[in-house]
Amino acid sequence: MTQANPDKIKVETRKQAAASRAAASKANPEAAEKLAKFAEHLIAEFHPQNIAGYWPIKSELDVFPLLSALAMTPKVGLCLPITSAPGTALSFHRWQLGEALDIGPYNTRQPFPDKEELLPDLMLLPLLAFDEKLNRLGYGGGFYDRTLASLAHKGNTVTAIGIAYESQKMDKVPTGYFDRPLDGVLTPSGLIMG
Repeated sequence: MTQANPDKIKVETRKQAAASRAAASKANPEAAEKLAKFAEHLIAEFHPQNIAGYWPIKSELDVFPLLSALAMTPKVGLCLPITSAPGTALSFHRWQLGEALDIGPYNTRQPFPDKEELLPDLMLLPLLAFDEKLNRLGYGGGFYDRTLASLAHKGNTVTAIGIAYESQKMDKVPTGYFDRPLDGVLTPSGLIMG
């Protein structure tokens, strides 16, 4: 008996997870506002100085109400990723709510490259699915895994928190050698820590 191809398993799991997330998005129109209620908890738990968000695409949970609430904390800077060439890590650049953004790959929006580069100590990540061990299933480009590995290699400490609907949790996320578990997952019901 041969073992199933892990890449093929991930492709199938991504299809199922994307459909599940799309259904959760339609069923939970107030989810983004519920996330924002946890801003004070995130500040108290992690004491961040630079918080990285993301531009939501497809049915990703909208993180902007949460970023808006986090930005009310004095001395907290916001940043968004700039996606470079495939196979590279993301860079994070200062961004303020309402500030104009450049058009990035994959139908995203990102800061203009002349904006100050910041080193996030709290990173909010989109995902397709997560499991009990806080393994994250992304789109397969590896941008966040490479970024977290690069930051760790340089000695930088960053707390990686996935943003998800509760229904995005699955029994077991298929993982590969380079996949890194998250430090936590924030859902509209609260923060799940490892």
